[in-house]
Amino acid sequence: MKKYIVFGIIILFVGASVLPTISGNIRKLDNVQDVYDEIETIDDGNIQSTNTFSNGSGIILSVNRANEVESDAKPVEPLDLVNPFFNVYELIDFGQTAWGMTSADFNDDGDIDFAVSSATAPFTQSTISIFYNDGNLEFTQDDVFTFYYSYISDLDSGDYDLDGDIDLMFTYSEKSGAVKTNGIVNILYNDGVNNFNDYTMVVKLLPTGGEKRINPQITSADFDMDDDLDFLVGDNSGKVEIYLNNGSGNFTSAGFINDWGKVSWGLTSADFDGDGDIDFLVAAHDIPGTAIGYIYLKRNQLIESNHTIIFEQGPGELISETPFLIITVSLISLDYNNDGAMDFVTGGGSLTYIYINRNGTFEQFFICRLPPSPEGNAEDLKQGAMTSADYDNDGYTDLITGGDQGIVRLLISKHQLAVITRPKRTYLYMFDEEKFPIFPYNGVLIIGKFTVGVKELVELEKVEFYVDRGLQETITAPPYNFSWTWKPILLFRIRHTLKIVAYDSDGNHTEHERKVLRFI
Repeated sequence: MKKYIVFGIIILFVGASVLPTISGNIRKLDNVQDVYDEIETIDDGNIQSTNTFSNGSGIILSVNRANEVESDAKPVEPLDLVNPFFNVYELIDFGQTAWGMTSADFNDDGDIDFAVSSATAPFTQSTISIFYNDGNLEFTQDDVFTFYYSYISDLDSGDYDLDGDIDLMFTYSEKSGAVKTNGIVNILYNDGVNNFNDYTMVVKLLPTGGEKRINPQITSADFDMDDDLDFLVGDNSGKVEIYLNNGSGNFTSAGFINDWGKVSWGLTSADFDGDGDIDFLVAAHDIPGTAIGYIYLKRNQLIESNHTIIFEQGPGELISETPFLIITVSLISLDYNNDGAMDFVTGGGSLTYIYINRNGTFEQFFICRLPPSPEGNAEDLKQGAMTSADYDNDGYTDLITGGDQGIVRLLISKHQLAVITRPKRTYLYMFDEEKFPIFPYNGVLIIGKFTVGVKELVELEKVEFYVDRGLQETITAPPYNFSWTWKPILLFRIRHTLKIVAYDSDGNHTEHERKVLRFI
């Protein structure tokens, strides 16, 4: 009887404030066709209507007419952005659509820079800007290209013509009136001093089978290992096509790799299986009548002797559903824990996740929810909204995110070794059973006995478990599970802090904590 009395008190306590908040943050689309309609017309109206720059806390880029950038180098710490994997800094608020993002050392000074495409609100032009990394997390903005026709959908970079400097590849959709018709891939060739004056059309993606190939997304790499950069393109049709470089920046289609059904926007390439050639991940919607997307790994089975690319048949290995019924997500690859195995990050809606590659199996971990814009507009990273590199030169890969609202954020790696995976944020637990989420974004409620669970990201020497700063137990081998027993002296204390300290074999250690409410 005591269980149910306590549970009833808790429901009365949280129900009035929490449940309306949860329902108030959910936007409903009646069916899958509504989703496709929204995707096809995404740039026909004004997504945002502000051009103001952020002046909150964080790394604030004060952009003046000379495009100089200043930084106060303090991380932003709203509750949504606190996470064990990255320290989050706000770089700049363009006001609308930071969709294309790419990283490279554009000025060859040893520091990795990044480029981003943004748009005005209401739309008059798109702009590609390079942010030169001055060191110490300071950047200088240079607007290198203005495009007056439409929004830029995606952006990539590399030395496509093998002349020794970094070029830019960008995509957009042609329109007939207000209706999108064809996807276009272009290259902005670098003149050697980072001037990008003219663009060259690489390919026009014509409709196939009645499906419009619009909103093109790209990833480039040397897929055939002939020492030049090729690229893949996905689009609204769900197909992914490969284009091979002849060595001078001229590209020829080598055909469709697969048709995943709808919206193959999420693309990232890397050697995910460790065999020396370049594979790719794709996020797409491939089951008609549902609102679920999937992430697939397509392995490259390259014949090195004649540079013949052979991707495995079918859709590839199913890695994961896209989180929270989002039918497509942005993808970016990185080796988060420096173990030589490629991991990846997803961004869809306002939610970001990291997938850690452990011996060929990818384990999903929640990073953070990106908060809405200052005007209250929800963030969305569903296309071309992430890039990764080591921006602070500490040997670990960092992340930059954009999205529909045009807010660019820098996520600096914390080199995390292990994280608390149980309890999950937002959930209710009763007598060691996971029930359901009751908080909108943060908070944990525990009733009765409980087992704390930890997942390691690398091989560990030990994990220390703390409750309210007191060491409770040290565990030296997986699984790292701690049985949190109740102490009568804490009877009237409800708020607690769980903390772990994880150590690797080199003596490095990291911490992760979670605040919880616990009732006897």
